[in-house]
Amino acid sequence: MKNIFLSFSIIFISTFLFGQERNWQGGGNMKGMMEKMKAGRLYGKVVDSTSNKGVEFASVQLIGSEFDTLTKTMKKNVIMGGQLTLENGDFSIDKINVMGKYRLKVKALGYEEVEFPVSFDLDMDKMKSGGAMSMLNAVDRDLGNIKISMNATKLKDVEIIGTAPAFELKLDKKIFNVEKNFGTAGGTGEDVLKQVPSVSVDMDGKVTLRNATPQIFVDGKPTTLTIDQIPAEAIESVEVITNPSAKYEASGGQGGILNIVLKKEKRIGYNGNVRAGIDQRGKGNIGGDFNIREGKLNAFLSGNVNQRYSITKGNTDRFNYFGNPLTNIYQDNYSVRDGLFLHSRGGVDWFMNNRNTLTFSGNIVSGRFDPVDDLKAQTDTLLPSSINTTTYHRISETGRKFTNNGGTIQYKHIYPKAGRELTADINYNKSSFTNWGDYSTKYYNASGNQFGSTILQNMAGSGYTEIYSAQTDYVHPINDKTKWETGVRGSYRNFLTKNDNFLKNDSTGEFEIIKNQSTNYKFNDQVYAAYLIFSKQINKFSFQTGLRSESSLYIGELIDSNKTFKNSFPASFFPSASSTYEFNEKNNIQLSYSRRINRPTFFQLIPFTDYSDSLNLKRGNPALKPEFTHSLELSYLKIFNKQNNVLVSGFFKTSSNLITDYQFNEYDTLLGKNVIMSTFENANASYVYGGEFTSKHSIKKWLEFTVNVNAYYSVLDAKNIEANLTNEQFSWFTKWNFTIKFPKNLTLQITADYKSKTAVPVNTGYSGHGWSGGNTANSQGFNEAKYEVSAALKYEFLKNKAASLNLRVNDIFASDISATTTESAYFYQTSSRIRDPQIFRLTFSYRFGKFDTSLFKRKNTKMNMEGMELGM
Repeated sequence: MKNIFLSFSIIFISTFLFGQERNWQGGGNMKGMMEKMKAGRLYGKVVDSTSNKGVEFASVQLIGSEFDTLTKTMKKNVIMGGQLTLENGDFSIDKINVMGKYRLKVKALGYEEVEFPVSFDLDMDKMKSGGAMSMLNAVDRDLGNIKISMNATKLKDVEIIGTAPAFELKLDKKIFNVEKNFGTAGGTGEDVLKQVPSVSVDMDGKVTLRNATPQIFVDGKPTTLTIDQIPAEAIESVEVITNPSAKYEASGGQGGILNIVLKKEKRIGYNGNVRAGIDQRGKGNIGGDFNIREGKLNAFLSGNVNQRYSITKGNTDRFNYFGNPLTNIYQDNYSVRDGLFLHSRGGVDWFMNNRNTLTFSGNIVSGRFDPVDDLKAQTDTLLPSSINTTTYHRISETGRKFTNNGGTIQYKHIYPKAGRELTADINYNKSSFTNWGDYSTKYYNASGNQFGSTILQNMAGSGYTEIYSAQTDYVHPINDKTKWETGVRGSYRNFLTKNDNFLKNDSTGEFEIIKNQSTNYKFNDQVYAAYLIFSKQINKFSFQTGLRSESSLYIGELIDSNKTFKNSFPASFFPSASSTYEFNEKNNIQLSYSRRINRPTFFQLIPFTDYSDSLNLKRGNPALKPEFTHSLELSYLKIFNKQNNVLVSGFFKTSSNLITDYQFNEYDTLLGKNVIMSTFENANASYVYGGEFTSKHSIKKWLEFTVNVNAYYSVLDAKNIEANLTNEQFSWFTKWNFTIKFPKNLTLQITADYKSKTAVPVNTGYSGHGWSGGNTANSQGFNEAKYEVSAALKYEFLKNKAASLNLRVNDIFASDISATTTESAYFYQTSSRIRDPQIFRLTFSYRFGKFDTSLFKRKNTKMNMEGMELGM
């Protein structure tokens, strides 16, 4: 067989090698001759210059000149382009004209491009005397190992340092990239959001966007995670969407959407980060992220353990205008919160093929906190004039354990047509808790002597929230300028909570349940939605119009009393529209509109009285209606360059049936006296109009800063609740972020913010373990002005600055004091609190990674024989 193969090879090679001159000069069939001359083959192996390991998926191009049969001339062209190396780096190019002169170009992600000349360099005399093997070797050339080196610039981009800017301004949203803000190292999502322009976070973790409560999303979806359950290092970026389109949920009223995007790498090879830190109170944190990708699989895993020791100090002064005699109450509170939480997240991306991706991901969160509260309250003129002062002292030792586990399955299909895609996901999440507490209360007279016995109480509770949701979205471009988007979503939530309060009976020594102060209820909440969006671009003008439909149903039950509450909101329509005019690449203007809804929560609806704070009794209102908000926003974006741009916005919002806090005087049969009760009412309307200025600049290579200023005027009309009850206030706040780079790899970041007196403070709505959430206004009070300054110093070392030390101090001047003033016909009250000022935290971090396309694959020792037929 070998002799036959050699004989045919000698005949074939001789035919064109020794007869080529006659054919060229004789003007034979040039096209046929050129085809016969394509008997060459080039092969070799692309390897990493450092490890000598084969590089998979490197692109190999052969560039040279070919005969153009139309013009009868030689033209430069890509003879073979885009061939990818095999898993061991091998490549083979056959059917090459042996008489040509070529250049071989090799490119691979993360490597320097290599290009060099290649040819067959046929020597007729040697071939005639060397026999058949010499002839075969002449047209079958091994280029050997082609070494390519890592691209240092790309390595910084791909492996070690992200390229995203610290803050990106866009017309429809602002993107805050957390990795660039090292001042949050060792913290939580609460610390991250405090750094984000346009956003404010109070000491209880309540988030406001332009002084209204936004919807909190994680990876584009609603979540049961609270922001203090998300480690700062797990967050990649925060998207601030002030006027969402119909694609997003209509819930959230005036507040817009904050989308927290969690880290998930997809870079080929492996990379990760490990970190550890400690604060001045001896509480530590440790965590790490790891990502690995090869071939069709990408896996990611992260974990964090955070300890916390928090101290809060507060006081409340109330002057009552009712009762006989009148009373003044002074209350001081000292609270210590000790505990930790664990957060882990992982998943796998399966790239089934070039057009289909399936992702499985999940999270496990758990923690425990053990607060101790020391509360002292003094009441003047409560008793007869002979003993006109009484004091009570309550110490509570409580605990809370929680878990928050969930999983997601996501599917993405990309069509051959650019921009056309289909996505779908199924989500499940369950958050559960148990809590307990022991309370000891003593009463003292004006002389400081205890009267009566010590009152002992305890509490035990548990509950859970379970959410199922499914969503699918489809994008269909008609052409480059026109497209449709549509999608449907459904969510189903179950909630259950039970809290029992017990009082010790001195005569029996047993703890007996207090029925009026115990709760046991559940509810089911369902929301179904669909949307359709049409977008079109006409020269420099583009517009988008959309319509979303949502319906909701929830049913609640007070289990012990067999009382049920049902609210059904039929399908409502929520239009949105936006138009953009692009003057040029650096000047854009956009006008947008949306209609949104804020539905009352179950806790705002149930007529249950919360007695946990004697000065702030709270009760729901089952007659509440949802509020609707119309938002209009005009934005102008000026891009000077990548480092300098400005975004200016003007906005107007009006809400009907605004859900607001309202306080009134009533006689409480349980306490046997007149009390001030806080509840919720629908006010006639509210109006907010104002402007926002955001600017990002890099003045020098060593100085970058971002400034954000919001100014607005708010009007709350609650005359339907109480005659002449209105609340009007001009307010403004500003936030500054500075980054200063010093020699020796030192970087300083300073964050400062100021918030003026605000007339529409965020409400605290009951959530089963405390009052929280809810986009409600207070028709009878305002927050006092405050400011806060924090700083962080970062030192980077080792090769490519892979390691760093970060020293952070928050609230440098102990000025972040939350102070509230409330006034009505029944009382005048001021309160203030401060938590954890001037706390130092030191964090160490180390990044690692390698661009490697064949981490787990065995070296292929087989010779690639493709093309060895020499074109026969």
